[in-house]
Amino acid sequence: MAANSSTLSSVMSRRCIPARSASRVTSQEVVVVLLLWAGLYFPNSIGGVQNSVFFAISLAVALCLLSYLAWKDGTRPRAVTFISLPIMIILIACTFSLRPFRFGWADLALYSLLALMLTLDLKKVYPSSFVHAAFVGANLLSIASGIAILVGIEWMGQFLSAFYTQFYPELVQTMADLHKPVLTFGTHAAAGLFSYVFFWLNWETYKARGKTLSLFFALCQFILLVALTSFTSLALAGLALVQMGVWFWKYNRKALAATALCILLVSPVGVRFVENQIAASEVRAELAGAFLNSEISGPLGRYGPGGSERGKITQLLDHPLSPFGLAMPSDFSMVDSGPLEYLLRGSVPLLVLIYFGLYRFLRYNLASRSQALALFLLILSCETGFTLLIYVRTLYLLPFFVIYLNQIVPVSNGKTNRLFFAGI
Repeated sequence: MAANSSTLSSVMSRRCIPARSASRVTSQEVVVVLLLWAGLYFPNSIGGVQNSVFFAISLAVALCLLSYLAWKDGTRPRAVTFISLPIMIILIACTFSLRPFRFGWADLALYSLLALMLTLDLKKVYPSSFVHAAFVGANLLSIASGIAILVGIEWMGQFLSAFYTQFYPELVQTMADLHKPVLTFGTHAAAGLFSYVFFWLNWETYKARGKTLSLFFALCQFILLVALTSFTSLALAGLALVQMGVWFWKYNRKALAATALCILLVSPVGVRFVENQIAASEVRAELAGAFLNSEISGPLGRYGPGGSERGKITQLLDHPLSPFGLAMPSDFSMVDSGPLEYLLRGSVPLLVLIYFGLYRFLRYNLASRSQALALFLLILSCETGFTLLIYVRTLYLLPFFVIYLNQIVPVSNGKTNRLFFAGI
């Protein structure tokens, strides 16, 4: 008992985290829970029509929550001077270099929030069982909603379409009709990333604590990831499958055999279910064919000849030194490629600042170097299909992911520390 107390004290001391009573809920923990739940469930629309008031409120709430963390725990050394201020200076300077221009106030708010998030020092935020309970609740609600979409419960699709429509009106309803559990993320590009990250968080929790509930959540998130049936989701599902297979092979081969048997037994049913859904309507068949056609979707569908991003690529090649900052181009949809957007808005300096700032933010705040690199590469790869870093849900959820992952603290002997949440 004395040894365990000594270990806990040393871990707390090394991470500069004060020991405290597990029953006490701090203001920081409330902020962390709000980041999770608002990031997942704050509505976008009313009656299937995007609502500007909801959007403005979501930006204001994010500003309050991130500012509170910055005020409470400070910012990373030199992050304001060398990352955030240069980002905003470049964007504003490029904006006013154009004549005439139409200022994008929403873009200003999103990039300001990104610049603020990249400055945060989250190493001292150490949540207890209250945050873990909120995470469990979010898993339960998201998995239940995803299953409802998979089995075809109509009111769930209608609810999501009514309150979480994004980008264009019919998108969420179309995804629901195809039994794709995009949930509150609007598009499968974002849903694929976040489903994988929730799988990863639960999988890391299971590896650290050996709890069956965390393994159950991880497997459910994996199923939802596969059900999205996009290039992003299937690639990430393959990565998740490798992660589980390698770990089970090393530590629990009986569980690996049981899992493989379950997959083999369930896969024919899943294939038959997908075939029935595709054949159910001409629209579904057409969209399913689009997914399989690399000229319509996937990397070639965006960057290949005739792809959706070719106009931006042409603009960039024709005017490499004429970024438009926060101006609002009328002929571009700036959501399908993060790197292209940053190059068009602020050229190479903005691109380098944002991605270098993201890496330093993750590397500084995460105790695990491998987790920091993995999350950075994951975001970087997914940004080629969707501008994630200025997506408002990312601005809420990324700090939560960092705080949650940070609770699995490696100890000096290289094994995983099971002192996961204070008070548990």
